[in-house]
Amino acid sequence: MDRNEINVQDTWDLTPVFADVAAWEEARAKAEAALPGFAQMLPGMTASAQALYDTTQMLVSLSSDIERVYTYAHLRYSEDTTNNEARQLMGKAQDLIVRFSEAATPYDTTLLTLTPDQLESYLQTLPALEAEFGILLRERFRYKPHTLSEAEEQLLAAFTKVRGASEDTYETFTASDLKFGTIRDEKGETVELTDTNYAMYLRSPDRDVRRSAFQTLYAVYKQYGNTFASLYAGQIENAKVTARVRHYGSALEAALFPDHVTPEIYQNIISNIEGHLDVLFRYYRLKKRVLGLEELHLYDIYLPMSEGSPRKFTYQEAVDEVLAACQIFGDEYVSTLRQGYADRWVDVYPNTGKVGGAFSGGCAVTPPYILLNFQGLDDDVSTLAHESGHSMHSHFTRTTQPLQYADYSIFVAEVPSTVNELVLAYHRLEHTDDKDEQRAILGHLLDLYKATIYRQIMFAAFEQRTHALSEAGEVLTAELLCKEYYALNEKYFGGEVVLDEEIACEWMRVPHFYYDFYVYKYAIGLTAASHIVRRIRSGEPGAREAYFDFLRLGNTKDPIESLKVAGVDMTRTEVFDSAVAMFDELIDRFEALL
Repeated sequence: MDRNEINVQDTWDLTPVFADVAAWEEARAKAEAALPGFAQMLPGMTASAQALYDTTQMLVSLSSDIERVYTYAHLRYSEDTTNNEARQLMGKAQDLIVRFSEAATPYDTTLLTLTPDQLESYLQTLPALEAEFGILLRERFRYKPHTLSEAEEQLLAAFTKVRGASEDTYETFTASDLKFGTIRDEKGETVELTDTNYAMYLRSPDRDVRRSAFQTLYAVYKQYGNTFASLYAGQIENAKVTARVRHYGSALEAALFPDHVTPEIYQNIISNIEGHLDVLFRYYRLKKRVLGLEELHLYDIYLPMSEGSPRKFTYQEAVDEVLAACQIFGDEYVSTLRQGYADRWVDVYPNTGKVGGAFSGGCAVTPPYILLNFQGLDDDVSTLAHESGHSMHSHFTRTTQPLQYADYSIFVAEVPSTVNELVLAYHRLEHTDDKDEQRAILGHLLDLYKATIYRQIMFAAFEQRTHALSEAGEVLTAELLCKEYYALNEKYFGGEVVLDEEIACEWMRVPHFYYDFYVYKYAIGLTAASHIVRRIRSGEPGAREAYFDFLRLGNTKDPIESLKVAGVDMTRTEVFDSAVAMFDELIDRFEALL
């Protein structure tokens, strides 16, 4: 549908951010006008503890104002990338961020002219500086070896928008310009294939429909292989050069540094999961047996392992399911989430030009909005639970912490979302006596572990490999990238699934490769979430309270220490072993139903 055909109650309400575009323009102009005054504060910011306090307070306030401006533009753009007004807002917001980045560049370089002893002296001299900004200032000092001169930092800041060109172009191309033609559905009717409804057709009980969707989609991606290779190579080159300029050993090291994670830990995670591929192969053997197929093809692996017709949900039914499952967290959580749904946090249905997939967005001074492309599938209900977990994490953080700490690391971001997915699945499993529905729910849990741990770690290994090839001077052509991706698929499917040649192009449709070593954090999320859910469901004393403490932390602790508050120590490989064991136990439980 076109955007104007969607019922307004099924769209998000952005008026709490700005009443209209005129109010947005006023706020943008105000923030822009504040930049020169802020820049004038920077040269003298280290002259005294009070000067450092005033400048840091201005930095935090102005940053929040600009994030609000960007949030509105981004959400408007995401709802319809073909809307010219939204594209203009997005362009203006990005320009403002570039100007702010340029103006704020001297903050870090000037701050780091202080010695650690001078900083500690200032923090002791002015208690308000310690109380409000002590954590922030000490964290910024970690970056001293990777911070350049003021002139060099300003030059890098000026290229902020340029360095995001690969990601921006990829998003626009895939959301607005890429067309996949048509296929015939189960009724023999001609339907348009899109990147959004592709997942639905890949779950069709008609194998011809699944095969047709799979082959049609990847034929189009393959047609643009050189374009996607150029975009991805550009993204890697940007990450590689930026890391080198900032004195990191690699783009991987640079990407992991903010989360207090090392390349060795990253490699250990991949090695640990690849050491358990036998359980994944067992899962594929089970799926082949359940589906009754002589050969399991890649276009078969997303087919549900239940005998009945897949249940279809209305959006309201999905909301009710999620709220019922979340009762395990108590009244405060449920009442807040219910009110958020009523206040139109969620943009529900797909429309022409809307970005694909789903996300939870917003900033410290806005509601935690949710973008969906809801089509009534089981997975859509899980997606609502997942994104609601993100949004509730944002809500508890933002209502607890001041602006400077009202965010959280991406490293921990996927934990609350995955907690919600698990809680939903176990709730539904325990509230039905229908064995076929139990099989469907168990099948979803198995798919979750397969996709979130094994598939994301395969993606992580692909990123590691492509970056290593680039570092070694290899030209990342479409042919080379397809070859590397296909080889990884051979490893992760282990001969249990027929590797249709089209899968070599799948890397072209993974937007997370433009986020620089993000995907492994999904595996972190499910591993940590499994432990948290087990503690809460078992009624372990203090487990729920510890989880809420974690949700409220924001950036007051580093990611590894934050998870320890929730009772999870991610530095131990045993945590991953435990998650794989849970996957194995779910396979046992499914086989018992057979």
